[in-house]
Amino acid sequence: MRHLLSFIFSFLLSCIFISCNYGNSQTDDTSYDITLLFDQAKAYEAEGDAEKAMVCYLSAIDMLKERQDTVLKISAYTRLGDFHFRYGMYEKAVENHREGYNIARRMDDDKLLCESAARLGLDYMMLNQKDTAVYFIDKYRSVSFAKGLQYVFKDDYGLDSFNPEKDDWSSIVNTVKADTLGNLKCREQLMSLEADFMHEKALLRKENAEKSSAVNAASVIFIVGMLSALSVFFYRGRRKAENNLTDAIQDGIDRKIYYDNLELDLCRQEEQLKMREERLLSDKNISAVALMNKMKSSPSYMPVKSTDQWESLFSLAETLYPGFSDSLDSACELTERDREISCLTKLGFTTGQLAVFYGISPGSITKAKFRIQKKMETERVSEIPAQMA
Repeated sequence: MRHLLSFIFSFLLSCIFISCNYGNSQTDDTSYDITLLFDQAKAYEAEGDAEKAMVCYLSAIDMLKERQDTVLKISAYTRLGDFHFRYGMYEKAVENHREGYNIARRMDDDKLLCESAARLGLDYMMLNQKDTAVYFIDKYRSVSFAKGLQYVFKDDYGLDSFNPEKDDWSSIVNTVKADTLGNLKCREQLMSLEADFMHEKALLRKENAEKSSAVNAASVIFIVGMLSALSVFFYRGRRKAENNLTDAIQDGIDRKIYYDNLELDLCRQEEQLKMREERLLSDKNISAVALMNKMKSSPSYMPVKSTDQWESLFSLAETLYPGFSDSLDSACELTERDREISCLTKLGFTTGQLAVFYGISPGSITKAKFRIQKKMETERVSEIPAQMA
């Protein structure tokens, strides 16, 4: 799961990085393409091919139409407006110069605002809308004088010295008309060309919008499918994790039970060891150990004088070897002498010492041990069929 999450995260980062780089490269490519369009349009105008020049300007406007406000965008609208102005299409010139003026105002660029206002003054003057022309001419003059931009606009028609109240409008109008390129037929062709161009771009834009909608819908379906698949994957992973957690908890519980039982066993063993230690340190066992040391250090005939001493020796053997008394009791044919020899042998006395204790030869002690062993083995063999039954 970690690898899948890493892959998805890397994929998203790659998409974001590619989209950012694509946006930046697209912006750079657009600026370069528009500059080329401006150069081509200028070349076409020099050759007198107005239709191709207009197509270049319209293409530049179309490329910048949906983009943010920039100086390049103002330049595109200004160039197209100047083209319309030169060919006597003053209403179209107003539309494009007005777009440049509005963008300059939004960007708060006094230089571009001054140029756009001067061009609009000339446009409205040619449309015989004197009030509007005076407004933009005054706007041009006030901004240029206030900001020291008197020489920003190339004044070919005497706007700087023009006095609307005294000077004759017709002088400027006639001068402009004298510089106008083309004739009525040319203007009609250019208007038709522009209308067709706009119509084709509108259809193309609509087609692109439909394609974009289809791509967005496909993207949404893909994302929803991916999220659904991831949801199922994570659900299965969660179930598996929950099962693993349950197994781990159960394993922990089992381990706790095991270690608790082990602790109980150790506690019982510790208690048994304490009890055994207490029995070993009892007065009877201490006296038995003292008697054994005496018997081993200086063996003599019949060193055990009383029944109490024998009881202490048997008690010590049982303490050191639990179950010893039961094994002797289970052998019914053992004599008291046999029991005594078994106890002393269990406590570590040698055959020679036992021979001294009972005043007999070591061989007799060996025979007695063999006889005792045979009796105890016979008793064990006789118990097996009874246990099986």
